[in-house]
Amino acid sequence: MKKILLLFFLAINFIALAQDDQPGLHSRKWFIPDHLKLQFAGNIGFLSGGPGYVSKNKTLETDLLFGFLPEKFGGDALVTITAKTTYSPWRIPLKNTYYIRPFSIGAYLSYTFGPQFDTKWPSYYPSGYYWWATSFRPGIYIGGKVGRDLIVNNRRKQFELFYELGSYDLLMISYVQNREYLKISDIVNLSFGVKMAF
Repeated sequence: MKKILLLFFLAINFIALAQDDQPGLHSRKWFIPDHLKLQFAGNIGFLSGGPGYVSKNKTLETDLLFGFLPEKFGGDALVTITAKTTYSPWRIPLKNTYYIRPFSIGAYLSYTFGPQFDTKWPSYYPSGYYWWATSFRPGIYIGGKVGRDLIVNNRRKQFELFYELGSYDLLMISYVQNREYLKISDIVNLSFGVKMAF
């Protein structure tokens, strides 16, 4: 576990150092991320973070987040990796370079590491008995953002705070099958995060 966290933090430092050599946004190499995100909750770990890329028109973001759930919150110490895509079609400028993105929608696919999670159910279960894998979780979310454009050392940067309301496949199916017992609030969770664009 400590080795995984060490590799994660080394990767972040490498990305940050790589940015120092870039004179501007247009000269950035294609493989160097556009931003870093840090997220609290969201069914992908107690805390997760990692690099991401943004489309040319600034409406679509794709992130790769590494998450961790401590044992005292989840019963087991869990490590996840998540691919996440967010679409934010509208940007409304405010005063003093602030702006809001009132609506975002997205989807993710997370993988949880550990021997207690299976990608394929063991052969001793009858074929078709379980249809889901315990290690993979697809999910969806909606949310919003508030941000500010900054100039630091003659470079344009961006700082955003975001929130998301989301759920994943098994919870949504449980709701559909048990609507008399479950409420929407039972299957939806709230997450918060911060994004720093280079």
